Parts: sequence; structure tokens; C-alpha cells
Amino acid sequence: MKKQLSIHRLQGFTLIELMITVVIIGIIAAIALPNYSNQVTKSRRADAYACLLDAAQRQEAFYYQNNSYTVTLTDLGYALGTVNCGDDANYTLTSAAGASGIGSSYLLTATRANAQTGDSLCGDLTLSSTGVKGESGTLNAEACW
Repeated sequence: MKKQLSIHRLQGFTLIELMITVVIIGIIAAIALPNYSNQVTKSRRADAYACLLDAAQRQEAFYYQNNSYTVTLTDLGYALGTVNCGDDANYTLTSAAGASGIGSSYLLTATRANAQTGDSLCGDLTLSSTGVKGESGTLNAEACW
């Protein structure tokens, strides 16, 4: 009786199949990563919006009691020192006199910090006592707010 030898084909991937997979993953990553980064940057702006709106409310409450606005953030109930916006402190808050003086107007600014410093599209965000929203970046305020 003769023994029959069986030749088994090895299972696996060829080098070409592996390289095609690597190229496809590279193309997907090249498209997905910049979009993801843009979305993360946009989501961090929500910290600035919340901070500016909270400070504006505090300014109005201060005005109601004192018949004047203030540039001193401690007068608005914030702690002494830098006022950080959000958990990651990606913006810092400042207050300045508005166009018609601090007695009747103010300008709040959320200045980029930490991971948000690279946001050149919207830059620093502002909110005035008249409700005018602004930005220092290349996009217009409507796109940023």
C-alpha cells in the first residue's frame, strides 16, 4: 500500500493583500483625523460660550445692584486670580470697559489657552453688554458662535 502524501496550502495573507489594507487604513486616517481634530476644537468653544454668558449674567446682576458694570471679576463672585473657562481651562476670562465706559457698558473676552491656542479660525471670543458677539479669528462671528 502506498502512502499518499497530501500537500496542504498554507493559509494566510499575501504581501500584496497586506499592503492594500495598510494603504486603505492610511487613506481613512488621513481623512478622519483632521475632521476629528476640528470637531474637538469646536466642542471646546462651548466652554467659552458658557463662561461668557455666565459672566454677562453676573454683570447684569451687578449692574442691577450698583447701577454700573465692573471690570473686576472678583466683584462678580469669581475667585481672585485668573478665571479659567471649562474643566481643561482652554479659555481665560477677562472683563474690560465697553465703548461707552464701564458705567454703562462692558466687553467680556474669552482668550484661548492650553489646547485651544491653535484655534485660528475663531480665535478669542468676545461678548459685549449690548449682546454683540465677536471673534479674533479668520471666520466671522456667526460661524464661530
